[in-house]
Amino acid sequence: MSLEKRKKPTDITYGVDDKPPLRVLIPLVLQQMLTLSVDLMFPVIIIAAIGGTAELAQSLVSLMMITMGIGTIIQSSNNGIIGSGYFCAQETSALLAPVSILAAKAGGVHLLLGMTVITGASQVLFSRVIHKLRVLFPVEIAGLIIMLMPVASIRYSFFSFVGDGKGNDGLEAGVAFVTLAVIMFMFVWGKAWMRQYSIVTGCITGFFVSYITGLFGSDRLLTISQAPVMALPNMSHIGWAFDGELLMPFLLLALCASVKTIGNISVCQKVNDANWSKLDMQSIGGGILAEGLGTMLSGLMGTMAQTTSSGSIGLAIATGAVSRYIGYCVGTMFILLAFFPKISSVFAVMPEPVMAAILMVQIVFVIPAGMQMCTSRMLDTRKIFVLGTAITVGLAVEMFPGFETGFPVYLQPLFKSSLAATAFTAVLMNLLFRIGISQHQVMEMTPGNITSEEIAYFMESSGAAWGARREIINRAAAVINEFMESTAELNLVQGQVRVDVSFEEFNLDIDLDYTGALMQFPDIRPTANELLEDETAMSRMPGFLIKQHVDWLKADAREERCHIRLHFDH
Repeated sequence: MSLEKRKKPTDITYGVDDKPPLRVLIPLVLQQMLTLSVDLMFPVIIIAAIGGTAELAQSLVSLMMITMGIGTIIQSSNNGIIGSGYFCAQETSALLAPVSILAAKAGGVHLLLGMTVITGASQVLFSRVIHKLRVLFPVEIAGLIIMLMPVASIRYSFFSFVGDGKGNDGLEAGVAFVTLAVIMFMFVWGKAWMRQYSIVTGCITGFFVSYITGLFGSDRLLTISQAPVMALPNMSHIGWAFDGELLMPFLLLALCASVKTIGNISVCQKVNDANWSKLDMQSIGGGILAEGLGTMLSGLMGTMAQTTSSGSIGLAIATGAVSRYIGYCVGTMFILLAFFPKISSVFAVMPEPVMAAILMVQIVFVIPAGMQMCTSRMLDTRKIFVLGTAITVGLAVEMFPGFETGFPVYLQPLFKSSLAATAFTAVLMNLLFRIGISQHQVMEMTPGNITSEEIAYFMESSGAAWGARREIINRAAAVINEFMESTAELNLVQGQVRVDVSFEEFNLDIDLDYTGALMQFPDIRPTANELLEDETAMSRMPGFLIKQHVDWLKADAREERCHIRLHFDH
């Protein structure tokens, strides 16, 4: 959406184009880095899965920080080609780990890096055609994807709150609750400025309580003290290999990561604009392009793939700070910290209960944002089946480990994560249920013999089948009703009016065809004196009122056959 039309919501303090002052910027950047650092454990997990050394794992982490930083800067760019233009930080993710481990086990680090480059290249190609695929991702499906993005994090977060049966459950739960309580208190009952410091304050509190309770032990302190102050990342492991048998899983991975990014950028668009109503596919295409380039860079530089971070977005919403300048600073700091292992090691030894509390904050803010998007459109039985079935499949993946084993091997990557399974099910069912839905609905209406209730039912049933915005459908119904009542009073129509309503994602058009006299649509409202003194002034008033409630209209007549097109931007 153009900057001229974008309106900053009241609960956002620093919008996408705002520059926070330095005293505010520092804690905002720090808490974003704390959040994003949680997923730096995945390169370590991959190397551990193949029996690699700690030094190799550290190299992948350092290089991941560099490529994440570069990816975040590119993603935040608003040059109109590369990047979404929003603060949508890049990270590694649990979504990327299973297939990455598969490649590493099959052919070592070189195969992992080669297939990562292929994944990024696939996303680059996908970004060039995404604008033609908007029918696959209507707003309600984008909202559904957003809802399911943080579901996988619930499992990791709740272990610290309720315990996993491995000891220290009481202490971990206490630290997690204290950390979350501090964040909640500052956010809910604190003043506006306290929101910006809530996560940092909660983390500091969590570190302190972890230390005094013994959860943050001497081994973690030793990790920090033994890390060198400054060092160059080791890149001696870099090399590339390719395996055709792994092509399909990595192409599916590219698709799943892109779907996640569509959801993330959709959230960014919505939270930055109080008037948001539809997806900006140009911004989404630029975002997927940036992610693809970032993943290619990761493979070329010797680390795993990256994707956009829903947790970072949730944190940004919670603090009311979504400025792209935060993204520039976060990216820059990650690049710098990769060369200072002692500082970066602080992120690596973050206590698990503190991470759990941060994840909980992300979950709390992202899920309702997705719910709002789902319900922003009218839903008929077909769309309810689409959303309900997709949610059920996604939750089944989380509830039943090994759910994907019942599918062919080449489809299993789609059902290893709840997000991928939900997106795949929703898109497939949406395409299936589009069969039999006409983009045109026609009704013959007789002025004076049609009620407002009948007009409302006609428009609402059509709008629900299309998944249109309720406010647009209501406005269109009101305009049709005004036309029918006015033409009856002014005796403009002979017989019936043919009302043809057509819809596509960005446009709603109403074509009115009838025999009779053409209604006038003046640009200037008849004055009070004209209404009293001029007999024709009253006949111009309905047309003026109708014109105020449409985005544009066109009216013409040939002899006694009249045609009026009413257009509504959607």
